[in-house]
Formats: sequence, structure tokens, C-alpha cells
Amino acid sequence: MTEEHDHIEIPPCDLCGMRFENGFQYVDHMMEDDEKFDPYLVLPNGYRLMVGAVLRTIFENANDAELVRHVCESTFTTLYTAETAPHLLDEVITDLIVESSVADLDDSLRKILENGE
Repeated sequence: MTEEHDHIEIPPCDLCGMRFENGFQYVDHMMEDDEKFDPYLVLPNGYRLMVGAVLRTIFENANDAELVRHVCESTFTTLYTAETAPHLLDEVITDLIVESSVADLDDSLRKILENGE
């Protein structure tokens, strides 16, 4: 990707003139204080794929290639399962939640051990 494509030009806020580093900051600023923009896609069985949260996670962790690959793969697999085998969606989502919880626990334990706490 060339430098000219690395950044999207975002206009300043019409009301206060605030400038933004990225589109996420812009959208957050434009929302009411008690609102959050988190678009989703409704999957079979009523599950919601939180597209906004997925995109924020990828954006915020762009320097962690392993995490970005995992998020992309998990999301893609979930969409595939929803399309081809919706009866397995409960199991796939449960597995992803458990896997994510274990990864969060592992990360927390690693931080505790690294910090000597």
C-alpha cells in the first residue's frame, strides 16, 4: 500500500472544528454521548455478528498480525457456517467464545507473570 492510500482524509467537525486521526474517532465524536455505532449482521438463529466491533478490533490491533489473522479467520468461519450449516452455528460460536475467554485468561496470566504481580 502506498503512502497516499494509508490514510483517509477526514473532514473536521462542522460544529467544533475538531480534527480526527481516523474514521472511528470521527464516528464516535458524531454520536450522542449515550450512543455507540456498532453495526451488526443478523445470522441464522438470531445471532448478531458485530461487524463494527470486528472492524474496530482489527483496526486497533493492526500491528498484531496473529490477532488480526485470528479475528479474520474466526469471522469468516462463522459466516461460512451460518450460510452452509446454520444448525452448527451454536457450537461454532460457543467454541469461539470459549477460545476467546481462554486466550484472554492466558494474556492476563502472562501480564501478571511479566509484571511480577
